[in-house]
Amino acid sequence: MNKNTSLICFNTTFINTNLSDDFLSIFFINGKDGFISGRNGGIYKTTDSAKTWTKLNSTTTLPIRDIYFLDNSNGIAVGGESSCGGTGCTPPGGFILKTQDGGQTWTKIFTPSGNIEISSIYFIDKTTGFCVGNNVIFKTNDGGQTWTENKINNLGSKMMKISFLDTQNGFIVCLFDKILKTNNGGLTWEISSPNKDVCYSSFSSSEGVSYVSGQGRILKSANGGSSWTELVNSPSDIYAIKFTDKNIGYAFGRGNYSGGCFGHSYGSMYGTNNGGATWNGNGDFKEVGPIESVSFPVPNIGYAISGNKIIKILIK
Repeated sequence: MNKNTSLICFNTTFINTNLSDDFLSIFFINGKDGFISGRNGGIYKTTDSAKTWTKLNSTTTLPIRDIYFLDNSNGIAVGGESSCGGTGCTPPGGFILKTQDGGQTWTKIFTPSGNIEISSIYFIDKTTGFCVGNNVIFKTNDGGQTWTENKINNLGSKMMKISFLDTQNGFIVCLFDKILKTNNGGLTWEISSPNKDVCYSSFSSSEGVSYVSGQGRILKSANGGSSWTELVNSPSDIYAIKFTDKNIGYAFGRGNYSGGCFGHSYGSMYGTNNGGATWNGNGDFKEVGPIESVSFPVPNIGYAISGNKIIKILIK
């Protein structure tokens, strides 16, 4: 990997929460107040910049796969399970939860038809938002109180992450090298395949530039997703990506393997200050495993999750 560029310096603090849940998503409203959600249905809140966490009553034991807050009071959590084991089992399906009191209480406000889990949520403003799961897109126009379903036929893939450039242009990245695109605020969606091995992917955008990450190299689009360019010097196996402007960005994911029959993967963390042309960082964060979700409440301070640990990141 080419590292001949001014380096972005990461100052990291690894916080052991001593919580038994396996974290899936993190969202910070500001530098002090944040939330994480877990595989066992837990939602946890901090008011002191991740030093301590309080478990909230989420009303479910199913995985909460993504969490999003519109302001200090109103938040949405989504998740569920679309598979199960054993003969004759019935998958429990998915759900959308809503809070109006800063996470103290949660109410199930929507259950998808069929056994569909919901994997990602994004709001383009305080009233209009989207959730995705399996091959269905859910939309709200009233801040998450009610939802409509839009099934995408012939997708042949699972939707993983949704994000918008602006009120009209949005993307959904999917397994098996599929990207869905809208240019009319989600009224219609087009399916494209960049043929670049984009899997279990995440997405971020800034100033009209889009980035997609996954098993292969990071992809970049400067034309609203009409075409994608592979960033040949970028890291691979990236689960979460965040750009604070069109040049400065950070990528997190699965790093190097420890070796042996019972080894494990380390966490990885990389940065770029030239729009992804070059990256610096490493894949040997032995304190944690793969890093799967990240939240930057301010441009130079971020929080990430790995297992049941929190990583506080200060960018210098």
